[in-house]
Amino acid sequence: MRFSRTVLAAVVGMLVFASNAAADHDTSAPIVSYTLTGTPGTNGWFRSNVTIAWQVTEPEGLTSTSGCEIAQLVTSEGTTTNTCEATSHGGTVSSTATLKIDRTAPTVSAGSPARGPDANGWYNHPVAFAFSGTDATSGIASCSSPTYGGGDGASVAVSATCADVAGNTSAAALATLKYDATAPAVTAAPDQAPAGAWYRRPLTVGFAGTDATSGIASCTAPVRYAGPDGDAAVVKGSCADAAGNAAEAALTFKYDATAPKLGKPRVEAGDKLVRITWPGSADIASVQLLRKPGLRGAKSSVVYTGKGTSFVDRAVRDGLRYRYELVVADAAGNRSGRVVTAGPRPPLYLPAAGQAVRAPPTLAWKAVAGARFYNVQLHRNGVKVLSAWPRKATLRLRATWSYAGKKQRLVPGRYRWYVWPAEGTLERPRFGRRLGSSFFVVRGAA
Repeated sequence: MRFSRTVLAAVVGMLVFASNAAADHDTSAPIVSYTLTGTPGTNGWFRSNVTIAWQVTEPEGLTSTSGCEIAQLVTSEGTTTNTCEATSHGGTVSSTATLKIDRTAPTVSAGSPARGPDANGWYNHPVAFAFSGTDATSGIASCSSPTYGGGDGASVAVSATCADVAGNTSAAALATLKYDATAPAVTAAPDQAPAGAWYRRPLTVGFAGTDATSGIASCTAPVRYAGPDGDAAVVKGSCADAAGNAAEAALTFKYDATAPKLGKPRVEAGDKLVRITWPGSADIASVQLLRKPGLRGAKSSVVYTGKGTSFVDRAVRDGLRYRYELVVADAAGNRSGRVVTAGPRPPLYLPAAGQAVRAPPTLAWKAVAGARFYNVQLHRNGVKVLSAWPRKATLRLRATWSYAGKKQRLVPGRYRWYVWPAEGTLERPRFGRRLGSSFFVVRGAA
């Protein structure tokens, strides 16, 4: 179909008229908005590239736009501004999107301890560390400040990170230190073993330690103990490791280097017996009594063991001399001793029973406590020939004497004599039990 030039001119005129009519009626400005797509951080920052999506609306139609791409990718770190400008018959509107982008994590410098080592380059109790960082874009917001308190090691690591304002976190940075908070193990050892449960002579206690981390630096020098006595004596010492940790060890033991005290024994010899008594004390734990000559022909014999304070030896013979060694020991085994001798004898002991004499003998007998005098009677061949009243426990016979109005002589023969203790007076005596009797023989001229 072909139109004439007249028709075409009419159509164009109508369109121009319509357009001008619409422009005359458009009074609203465009509406401009946007959305941001990216990884949000903190404090208004993004931690990734950001896509800006502009939305421009104008019901009546736009005439022009600038910078209003539908998907605008922003990659620059830092703060940038992006503007969209839209124009319609109702006016021009511009909108600016301000973006803060920081995709780069901060860097951390090596941390430093808040104080110096405790000993020899070692730390032995918790120590705080300070770390710092740098960030070229959003800046440092914070850095961790760890405190190290174990475990032990010659090269232990402390780690920390820093965060920037955008919320990026750095890789961990490490600081190393030598740390030992464990005290060494310490032992105390004597230089000798006790005698049983007790030490009876001075001992020396040495100290040694082990430490798994920093090693032993020093220990107490050996300690010599020589008293006082006691059942809970204590020697203490210590060791320190290179980090300054120290521990103590103690050796508790029983010590007694003092022999028990033993007073002088008392000996009483009687007829076929010897009685020995000795002082007791709390320090004496055992007693032993050794006799020479011994029992049944032995050179020596132990005749008593125990904890008592007396012993009566009835396995003796009159007229022999016995040596007794008394040994006492305390609980630790320390000993003290005393030696006494005794010769058992009958109550009427001089002259010995059956002894032959040629000169007038002296009669002797055991003294009786409380006796004021004694009555001694002498018989020859069954006939009394003498009655005497000595005040002491001896009587010396003479070659001649008078008895019952007759003169007597000490002629050869067998003589038996008797003794009675007496109290009271010679006029009114009170006799005790007869001590006994004995005999002797006179030979040759007396």
